[in-house]
Amino acid sequence: MTTPVTSPVHKAPRRTGKCTAVLAASALIAVPLLVGAASPAMADDGNTYFKTEQEVFDFVSRRVHLNQKEAVKGYPASGQDSQEVKLDDVEKVYPHDQALNDIPAKLGSRFNLPPTIPTEGPDIRYSSRDDKEPWLGNWDAKSMCGQPSHDPGGESQPCGFVGVLDKAYPVMQTSAAVMGKAQFSYKTRATVGQDTSQTSGWSVGGKVSVSVGLPGEPSPEANFTYSESTTTNNKWTTMTEQNNTYDVPDGVSGWVEGRANGGWYTGYNVYKLDFTNASGERKQKLVLIPARVLIQAPGNSVPMTFVKRQG
Repeated sequence: MTTPVTSPVHKAPRRTGKCTAVLAASALIAVPLLVGAASPAMADDGNTYFKTEQEVFDFVSRRVHLNQKEAVKGYPASGQDSQEVKLDDVEKVYPHDQALNDIPAKLGSRFNLPPTIPTEGPDIRYSSRDDKEPWLGNWDAKSMCGQPSHDPGGESQPCGFVGVLDKAYPVMQTSAAVMGKAQFSYKTRATVGQDTSQTSGWSVGGKVSVSVGLPGEPSPEANFTYSESTTTNNKWTTMTEQNNTYDVPDGVSGWVEGRANGGWYTGYNVYKLDFTNASGERKQKLVLIPARVLIQAPGNSVPMTFVKRQG
């Protein structure tokens, strides 16, 4: 494996990019079937309560397909893990040498490094917090994406994300548990808002709010953001809320889980920098920054699957 290379991070003033997010909320639900098509977010039929993660995975995966590798064109402004992601952890599942081979295939030829330009790096950072660029006054990666090229007439600075699946269909909301033998009713609801940006270097994504609670009573909402991948061909769409009644078997605890129809991907935020300094010297490099991003299932039309769990 190639020894990681990193640029020093200087404590210069941070320059941030500008973005305006426009959220258009629409009510949607996870249970009923659309006319003429089976909904990939329908809840479990009958009175089956899943006991294990494997049972849930098997059920959801029959309806919601996730690719083992995904990519996001542009900076994934939505859906990034707020916790620090360390290079050592990413290397265990997705070595940067492999990512370097995947970048042109997943993100396009703009990330190729022409042999006619002196190349440095690759610049492999040690954690998601190491995202400042010393060549450009310590701008952060998000601010740099989509900026005009330093080369006159050149393309804007390309950026993106490449990663491998590490957590499919994560839990986003749960109901209160009920001890059986009992019958209880719950209302499932999710709203989705599409994010748009005035900055071309940012990726498309959105925000989902999901609730599972008693009909007629307010219930706390869980919120999460997500990115759309380069393979996305079916955006999440509007449905309506649904009331459901469940029978909890005798002697067990039962609850409802809302699972995202997507997955967490671990990999790298990447950008290509083509730079000409004050002396007229031109050089280029690829920068890879450890990251973890929640990405929607590419061919799925709704954001949630609700399942019954037993403990």
